[in-house]
Amino acid sequence: MSERNTVETPNFVWFIGVVESRDDPDTLGRCKVRCIGYHTEDKSELPTDDLPWATPMQPITSAASSEVGTAPVGPVEGTWVVGFFQDGDKAQQPIFMGTIGGVPLAAANPGMGFNDPNGTYPTRVGFPDTPRLAYGNKEGTSVEFKESNIDEMLPASHLFGEPKLPEPDPPYAASYPFNHITQTESGHILEMDDTPGAERINILHRSGSFDEYHPDGSRVQKILGDGYEVVANNKQVHVRGTCYITVDGNSEIYTKGDCLFRTDGNQQFKVQGDCQFNVGGKFAVQSSLGQSRLEMIGPMINLNPPYPVVY
Repeated sequence: MSERNTVETPNFVWFIGVVESRDDPDTLGRCKVRCIGYHTEDKSELPTDDLPWATPMQPITSAASSEVGTAPVGPVEGTWVVGFFQDGDKAQQPIFMGTIGGVPLAAANPGMGFNDPNGTYPTRVGFPDTPRLAYGNKEGTSVEFKESNIDEMLPASHLFGEPKLPEPDPPYAASYPFNHITQTESGHILEMDDTPGAERINILHRSGSFDEYHPDGSRVQKILGDGYEVVANNKQVHVRGTCYITVDGNSEIYTKGDCLFRTDGNQQFKVQGDCQFNVGGKFAVQSSLGQSRLEMIGPMINLNPPYPVVY
């Protein structure tokens, strides 16, 4: 018989309990858990601070070593968890393995054990703990915010009669159990929606900024704050269709090297105000057609005025 088989091990004892604190001073993801059958609900007899720290069991996909893996955080105060006691019947070394959702029937009572001491969770009573976007309910969610904040783009060709270009409508059409959601307490959302015929990916910041891939492969990106992009080396952009860029404010482009504009078709410049070219070297206009012609139309044209031109 091996030495391993002769070592005395404690009884395997399960527990179900409620998280009452997650402020682990060692930042290991531990929680204060009040366990049914082991701890009283009377907080005057057993305050939250006197509960033992319960250690989270992490999945095999997380190394949980040397900052490799996922952060072992997730439960909030009021979360129901299931686990076992590492020391068996002594019940002083709890390890929790998972969380248990349900349909809360009452708001939190901070004065009693087995409740969120802060009175925050549950946030909704009488509804499943599952994110409502997972089962097709968009009421009060980011989808309604998107639908009420559709942007319209005014392209330059609008001056020639082209219509405005609206932002595509949100393609949300999720049905249970196909929409895989991660939602944080502040409102950040990651959706991997496998609903047949409505497959999409959505990354949303609590501010309303989002990046969403539609079922047809289209992508809509909206930033409600400032946007910055830094490319350390080269960048290539290839638009196989039509490209529209509309800037509601001012626009500047600064090229430190050479700059080439090439148009295989016709090109128009339409300036509603003044137009000025300041050239430090030569300025040439050349046409490859046999019969070149330069047309300048205006009430007054000065090719070499005796005075400086100031705009």
